[in-house]
Amino acid sequence: MKIIPAAQTGLFGLPDLRGTVLLILLGVTTAATALAGESGQVTCTAPRCGYATELVIGGGRASPAITGYCPASRKFVRLKLTSWEEYRRPHRCPGSGERLKPVYEGTEVAGFPCPRCGRRTLRYQRRMMFD
Repeated sequence: MKIIPAAQTGLFGLPDLRGTVLLILLGVTTAATALAGESGQVTCTAPRCGYATELVIGGGRASPAITGYCPASRKFVRLKLTSWEEYRRPHRCPGSGERLKPVYEGTEVAGFPCPRCGRRTLRYQRRMMFD
């Protein structure tokens, strides 16, 4: 039987686990968002535009990827990465070589022009999160 000094006991004489719980919570809440992905729908709210597409942002732990917008071609792309260390580095659009405008969160799509009508009227609605 292990004897725990009174200074290390918490409520009801049980071991004080506040430090352990705090570390676990810190790990969960500060984990890089890059290690999880999400998918949702991007729609244009401009009248009579009708643009809509599914967008996958990020990737799972075992499948690193970056999602972004290519201004010249006016389209969203998703690039597979070889490691998560590449996630926040600059990337180039396929074909044109222009700099990819990364999308780290769905709300960021509102800052890009609609691929169909060119207005900044895009809205993102998350449908699913994955790891």
